[in-house]
Amino acid sequence: MLATLRSIVESVSQQANLDDALTQFVILVKQAMNTECCSIYFADYSQDNFVLMASDGLNPNAIGQFRVGFTEGLVGLVAQREEPINIAHAQSHPRFKLSPEVNEEGYNAFLSVPVVHQRKVLGVIVVQQKMARVFSHDEESFLITLSAQLASQLAHAEIQNVLLQEASAHHTSVLKGVSGAPGIAIGQAFVVLPKLSFDSIEPQKSTHIEQQRQLFLQAVATTRQEFHLLANTLSDTIPKEALAVFEVYQQLLDAQSLGQQVDAQLKLGWNAKSALKHVIESLLKQFNAMQDPYIKERAVDVKDIGLRVLHHLVSTEHAVKTYPDDTVLITHTLTPTMLAEIPKDKLKGVVSVQGAANSHASILTRAMGIPAIWGIEDIPLLQLENKDIILDGYAGRLYISPSNVLRHEYEQIRYQEGLLHDKFEAEYALPPITLDGERVSLLLNAGLDLSTESLTSKYCDGVGLYRTEAWFMQKGRFPSQSEQEQWYREVLTRYHPEPVVMRTLDIGGDKVLDYFDIKEENPFLGWRGIRVSLDHPELFLDQLKAMIKANAGLGNLRIMLPMVSHTEEVDDSLALLEQAYFELQEEWADQFLLIDKPEIGVMLEVPSSVFLLPEWSKKVDFCSVGSNDLTQYLLAVDRNNAQVADLFDPYHPSVLRVLNSIAQSCQNFELPFSLCGELGGEPEGAILLVAMGYRRLSMNISSLSKVKWVLRRLHVSSMEVLLEECLAQACAKQVHRLLRNFMIEHNFSELLYQSN
Repeated sequence: MLATLRSIVESVSQQANLDDALTQFVILVKQAMNTECCSIYFADYSQDNFVLMASDGLNPNAIGQFRVGFTEGLVGLVAQREEPINIAHAQSHPRFKLSPEVNEEGYNAFLSVPVVHQRKVLGVIVVQQKMARVFSHDEESFLITLSAQLASQLAHAEIQNVLLQEASAHHTSVLKGVSGAPGIAIGQAFVVLPKLSFDSIEPQKSTHIEQQRQLFLQAVATTRQEFHLLANTLSDTIPKEALAVFEVYQQLLDAQSLGQQVDAQLKLGWNAKSALKHVIESLLKQFNAMQDPYIKERAVDVKDIGLRVLHHLVSTEHAVKTYPDDTVLITHTLTPTMLAEIPKDKLKGVVSVQGAANSHASILTRAMGIPAIWGIEDIPLLQLENKDIILDGYAGRLYISPSNVLRHEYEQIRYQEGLLHDKFEAEYALPPITLDGERVSLLLNAGLDLSTESLTSKYCDGVGLYRTEAWFMQKGRFPSQSEQEQWYREVLTRYHPEPVVMRTLDIGGDKVLDYFDIKEENPFLGWRGIRVSLDHPELFLDQLKAMIKANAGLGNLRIMLPMVSHTEEVDDSLALLEQAYFELQEEWADQFLLIDKPEIGVMLEVPSSVFLLPEWSKKVDFCSVGSNDLTQYLLAVDRNNAQVADLFDPYHPSVLRVLNSIAQSCQNFELPFSLCGELGGEPEGAILLVAMGYRRLSMNISSLSKVKWVLRRLHVSSMEVLLEECLAQACAKQVHRLLRNFMIEHNFSELLYQSN
């Protein structure tokens, strides 16, 4: 059965379009299950009904025409229940609906399963048979497994259908993702594809045949040069017969082979990328159909050549493009490099398929004040190239080809945004003191946007989290001790005399160094943070010495250890700090320089560290809650995974109760504490944290003035009443309802933007 499953999935995936794929699917499933009819219905949410998309056994004239309502018939019942229905006499079931146009009167046995993708019913698969019987458990399991395989393809097709409707009818389309960074962006889509595949290329026509031919020829020429350089580089290290493969590659690139076929496609009106896609996929199909294993293996070479040409073709296109003044970056996986390449004054928004609202890439966009959306799965990226876009970073919506009316509405929203921003900024110089006189220190999370942080010192009470890994990620090698010392000195001087809490190198998870790649199956539970530093004491000592030297004569440095989960990690880190301090004292003994030993603290990110607060109070000088990772580990939700993004919620009662417990424990042990996660940068989050007893909150620069403005208009006693109610709730939804009501009651409704 497993071999049959694989065979069906592989055959369906090789089809050129959705209609062919579904037709192939019903034929193969009917054969595999030895039944008389197999059909697929597709959910059309624009009309609240299911449309018959493919069938082997029903009236072929009904395909694409017959529709059944979401609440009608057995098909509707399967979708409502979201579970299989397996009955021997379908026509005797009270929900059976006779539809003469599909010719199913003769069928009795009925087995149907829903096709579900991320909790949304996309379609229904039905198999039927004339003989009355209940399908076996194995047959039911087989169909359920196939529906799971089909789900992602239907999800992709749904988005494709939305975009095709927009292209043909010039209607506004809307795609839903996860809000990453707040704000509104109105601009033009600019697509960046770091990892190309022919699946990502949507066939498109072009009337500029000669221009497309020149783009293709230039890409081929660059690929030829690439193979030539590779052959020269390897000529001294591999046998000459092995080098012959490059000759084969050069021959395949000749005008007589690949070139002629692409040219024929160009003359049919396809653009260069589409022409190349058609030719390569056709060649792959021919090679894979061959019986000779040697010839079949050549398909790998053809695909490799095609992808190399495609890569240079896309690079050539982008080389001649300029960034629009209102660029909305669309990409599969956002990287800091992509953000750095686009001029700051032109980048208005970001859409990333991979990632989620609390990934480090998302935190980076918030730090830069750029609206962002994450997790729009299966989006055909290149189909969005140059489209007019409205990005709603509050509601997580992406509007494609918006109407003038919609554009005007969002321009008004953006105007109101500006007025609010001015209102917050007007109080930047006032102290963050509540109505009942409680002073809350608002600090900065820094180190992500290195180019603009020189302007931020006037807004904050210091730096509660300086991410030193940002410097490491911008280098092509590990920076020297002297380079680090210079960087740290600049930062410490900029904020002096206010404290600067520098976190030691925190790589791993979704933060990688190109020159120190860590490959793990489960990186968030792997080699991260302090674990890497302690396994490489030579790097750790270099960083500690650079920090201590940079602090000479200033004295505002604090050092914080990330991802601590064991007391031994703190003991080992303190020993290395002592070693660094002692070696520097010896080195500078003849210079009579005073070297301060900085305070050292731990980040509370791992649940085990929360229960070690009695031990931390005896070993370290302070602690800071990293609410992003703590939420991730408490809820067992990968904060980079778009599929479970909705489950990541720092307002979950369990998270709030842990944060409250930390505050109480730290007060009991007289251990200074703060919070440096994204929660503190949200007005609602800051309100709850202040009520718990947190008096030091660290956040992105874009949140400082807003949080200050809110806190200055509230009594701590009011916040404490709200906190008590929130802690008593059973789910995050109830907490959010209480927070929303509180904000409205205290005249903060203008902060609660919610898109229509």
